[in-house]
Amino acid sequence: MEIFNNWRLLIFCYLIIAGVWGVLVKVASTRLNPFTLAFVAGTSAWFTVIIFSFTKLSWQSGIGILTAVVSGILGGVSIIIFYGALKLAAANVVIPLSSLYVFVTVILSYFFLGETMTLKQLLGIILGLISVVLLTS
Repeated sequence: MEIFNNWRLLIFCYLIIAGVWGVLVKVASTRLNPFTLAFVAGTSAWFTVIIFSFTKLSWQSGIGILTAVVSGILGGVSIIIFYGALKLAAANVVIPLSSLYVFVTVILSYFFLGETMTLKQLLGIILGLISVVLLTS
C-alpha cells in the first residue's frame, strides 16, 4: 500500500484514529472492568491485525520474533493497567499523562540503542512535557 511509504501521512492517520480511540475507550471503561475491556479490545485488535497482515508475514528473524513477543506481553500488561487508570480518572487526564511513556522511550533509546538527540529534539520533548503538565493541571 502506498500509504506505508509516507511516514507523515501514517502519523496523521494514527493521531486521528488514536484520538477517536481515546474517547471510545473511556466510554467502554465506564461500563466494563479493565480485564474485560482489555480482552475485548485486544481480541478485536488481534483480528484486525490478522486481516491486514496475514499475507505479509515474514518469520526470518528469531530475535525479532522473540522481541515482538516480549513487546506484546508488555503491551498487554500496560493496556490492562492503562484501562484500570482510565476507569478511575478522566480521559483528559489519564491519556495525556500516559503519553509520558515517550520520555522513557527517548531516554532508553539514547542509552541502550545509541540513538542521538539533537538540541531541537530535546527542546521538543521538554515542550511536550510542559504541555502534559498544562493539560493535566
